[in-house]
Amino acid sequence: MAATISDTAVGAVALRRTQFYLWMAVAMAATAFVGFAPTFWMPLSQGVPERIAVLAIHGALFFGWTLFVIYQAWLVWSGNVSRHRDVGMVGVSLATAMTIFGVLAAINSAKRATALNFADGGEAFMVVPLAALLSFAVLVTAALLNIRRSEWHKRLMLSATAVILDAAIARPYIVYFVMGGHPPPFRGTVGLAGLNMPPPPVIGILPVTLAALLFIVVGMVRDWRVLGKVHPAYWWAGGFTLAVQLLKIPLSDTALWHGFARSLISLAG
Repeated sequence: MAATISDTAVGAVALRRTQFYLWMAVAMAATAFVGFAPTFWMPLSQGVPERIAVLAIHGALFFGWTLFVIYQAWLVWSGNVSRHRDVGMVGVSLATAMTIFGVLAAINSAKRATALNFADGGEAFMVVPLAALLSFAVLVTAALLNIRRSEWHKRLMLSATAVILDAAIARPYIVYFVMGGHPPPFRGTVGLAGLNMPPPPVIGILPVTLAALLFIVVGMVRDWRVLGKVHPAYWWAGGFTLAVQLLKIPLSDTALWHGFARSLISLAG
């Protein structure tokens, strides 16, 4: 009887631990959906099309990732760990495609800025999406290398998903604070591309991009409350992503970065 009670208690604790990651995955997907509502979902529902193919694919891949993370977290929560591992190869392909199309979307944004006579600003702002992509790629790779160390793996995957939410968090900030809730009419396509906006200064968008890291902070607080300490995966992921976010500000103004940005743009034709 004692063994049965003990097994039940251990099972309940394990369930609560995996349930946390499921709810975090749902919260991050909801953040992505709500964040893009004013510049994508709402105008799309009103008949404004998405005419830029690379941005459409980019958006589908990134939002698809948040749904994929929910599915993977649900598989673990429901006890289907073997299925979770089998489906993991889909995540590898998806993350690779996200990185490729994320770079192409950043280049497309810089080209549009150049067409609006904001070439320097467009090149500088490329550091924002590319920094997020770098953090995402590194954290996903680290999570895959730790696939058999579940405590590391799940925390690194949570952190990887958090760092790509900066764009979703930035959209409401731009619409409701920068534009005062009155964006101009969309021209031909949804999203910021349809608003013909000059790129914001990198330092001006920093607080918004840092807000995405609050999901990692939530994980750290939860570890401290449940385990009495923060797992080193969060310290590693949080420290790395914070360093990338802070270093991108001085980097964006250097001749080295502008030369690199121009090289990327020219390679893409």
